[in-house]
Amino acid sequence: MPNEGFLELSPLTVDVQPAVDPSTLVEFTRPKDGQTIGRKTMAFPPPRLFKLPAFPQESALACFISPKRFRGRWVGVFTLTDGETISRQPTVFRSPKEWSAEFVKWDDLGDEFETLTDVLLESPNLKVKGGKVIAEFSGDAYDNVSPSNQAMVNAKASLLNLFAKLNAVKEPVHNRKPWFGFVNQILEIGRERLIAIVQDDMLERVRQIADDISAFEDYESTPAGNHHGNIPAGYTVKKSSMVSIKTDDTKGNLQLTLSPARDAAGNAVTILDADIDENGQLMAHLADLFKHKFNGGTHPFDIHECLLLEDKNRALGYRLV
Repeated sequence: MPNEGFLELSPLTVDVQPAVDPSTLVEFTRPKDGQTIGRKTMAFPPPRLFKLPAFPQESALACFISPKRFRGRWVGVFTLTDGETISRQPTVFRSPKEWSAEFVKWDDLGDEFETLTDVLLESPNLKVKGGKVIAEFSGDAYDNVSPSNQAMVNAKASLLNLFAKLNAVKEPVHNRKPWFGFVNQILEIGRERLIAIVQDDMLERVRQIADDISAFEDYESTPAGNHHGNIPAGYTVKKSSMVSIKTDDTKGNLQLTLSPARDAAGNAVTILDADIDENGQLMAHLADLFKHKFNGGTHPFDIHECLLLEDKNRALGYRLV
């Protein structure tokens, strides 16, 4: 009689809830030769129990799951002994194409969003990258983003993601003020970044960090010149004057690129280009969550998942449905 054991499988979302999926392909392979020894498609939840060959018939087994509504991922390599049951609760990221954003209404945004709403009210010429200028992105204009306008949905979700991160991370020089506290006016939003006019002392802080990077263990220097193309029309910036830093993997790879600039009237301003770096160490650290590499730039729904993985109680101003 062959030795047999059991794997109990229960995928979880990043906010530690059962991952509801109507059709998940579960595959078991033998790592030493890559041969598939079993596969089955089923819905989750409830948790599912799989009977599998145990040691010494199989010294090691691997499991890969391919949900319909979530990104595929490896569950890991394991060895069973006769009669043993092991449990796995793999965290799965939502697959962006299978989900929609449900945004909190403007009037219902909590106190934690007051800084953002104040800045949006001071941003009369906010532009959507590749799209139109929004006279004022507040009230009805904020609420009436059509679900069919995917570019606008992505830009709005990205704005909320970046606000959440910028408002959660304090500048490390004096460690009192969050990075978003330097933002005066938002110029442009897009799927991956926001461009804003900020207080001049944000540039001073970032230069101080970049000039003494070893003293700021949560930060590293990064090239700034490749962000020159993100400067909005009407502003003049010298590449050599730009400076860029990013947080390490434990901070979500927030990248801040600061540029002293001149506006169309010749006034001196400081421009911030902020994004969450898709190629940073955090994404590499989480690479086993994805069946495929990111294509076409990180989707804001992926950043949604990263932010909730860091803090499942974080308020983002929207949820995925």
